[in-house]
Amino acid sequence: MYPKFRSFTLSASISAITLATLSTSAFAGTPRFLDARAFAMGGVGVASARPAAASFYNPALLALEHKEKANDFGMLLPSVMVQASDENELFDKVDDFEDDFLKPFEDAISVVENTTFGSAAEARAVGQDFVNKAEALQNELLDIDEDGIIADVGAGISFIIPSKDFAVGVFASGAARLASRLNYEDDVLLQSYIDDVNTIIDPLNPNVITDLQNLALGYDPNTSLESDVRVIGAGQTQAGISFASSFELWGQDIAIGVSPKVVDQIVYDYTAKVDDFEFSDVDDGEVKKSSFNLDLGVATYLDRDRRWLTGLSVLNVIGEEIETKPFAFGVTPDAPVKIELEPTVLAGISYAGDSYILAADVELTEKKALFNEDDTQFIGLGAEYDLFETVQFRVGARHNLAGSGDPYFTTGFGFTILGASLELAALSSSDANTLGASLQLGATF
Repeated sequence: MYPKFRSFTLSASISAITLATLSTSAFAGTPRFLDARAFAMGGVGVASARPAAASFYNPALLALEHKEKANDFGMLLPSVMVQASDENELFDKVDDFEDDFLKPFEDAISVVENTTFGSAAEARAVGQDFVNKAEALQNELLDIDEDGIIADVGAGISFIIPSKDFAVGVFASGAARLASRLNYEDDVLLQSYIDDVNTIIDPLNPNVITDLQNLALGYDPNTSLESDVRVIGAGQTQAGISFASSFELWGQDIAIGVSPKVVDQIVYDYTAKVDDFEFSDVDDGEVKKSSFNLDLGVATYLDRDRRWLTGLSVLNVIGEEIETKPFAFGVTPDAPVKIELEPTVLAGISYAGDSYILAADVELTEKKALFNEDDTQFIGLGAEYDLFETVQFRVGARHNLAGSGDPYFTTGFGFTILGASLELAALSSSDANTLGASLQLGATF
């Protein structure tokens, strides 16, 4: 009688699969792809990215002079990242869910339906225990209904030839976000169980023994459940060519860059009753859209020693939007949502010493939340120490100016031997409820 009820609650909780209610207003697109070096340095790159990664942050950096080892042909092949946020500690709740809430509730039902009571006091005690367990389960499910998990993934490759006169690079990247949450609709069902038993065990009821022994809760896992699961995902891939050149203005070298590109957007919107939900069906709610876009950038050194570098870039200059096509199985579909690919304006500054670099980036535009998470407008700080141009140690911090969450702290290192490089990075929020990692292979010749 109860296995599917267990499947419903655990799969809905562990997978954290849905969005409760979404309106038809517009939402921001996917997160930006970050290469492993930037990932380890708090997400900075507008004035600090190496040429091999410049196309992802500021194409103008391709036409500025960098350290000698970074001024030749370079490539990233590939760079990957993953990040997951569980701000409401859903995993911890789920870890204790079955033993602390579900199993006691099921055991209480079994006792109510299978016990022959010897006295009214025993019947009331058993009935009260059931009410307590049902209320605990109800409260926990209501709590889970307010929670959600956000997962981001990304990957990128690039091939570049930097030059002050005419630099060129080819790049491709992809990033995706999946958000999921349970839309809990079975509060009425559990409340009816609680009300029925409370009525029976009322001290004024003289027939408590007979009424409780004859109680038929009538739970049917195939028809009783009304809760549903909604998954919405948004992904973006881009492929393009970066061009950059530098010129002298008032005695100052200024570099400008442009990256025309093709952008493919894909969104998913899938809803199903909890006992019918299958991840393999998520692509039934898929919508795709391709469009032309471009990134722009400018960068210049602020001093003759070429230690202070500042940059400004605009990613996705042409605003785009895509509307989901909700697919629902066994339930009424929700209204579609519009997901936007918004222009992102970034500013950065960096200082390069003989063996280290300090950098800061800030997003000048605020990005609307994709689902029910906070809006985002990040500021990042990062540092790198290069030991003998062989081992690089990196640290950073990243904070959302538009949100209320904890800051992220990042770290990582790289190995460079004979022009080939291996980069590793890690990210964590101060409460460890957001974790991320990145891996990258590259080379400069």
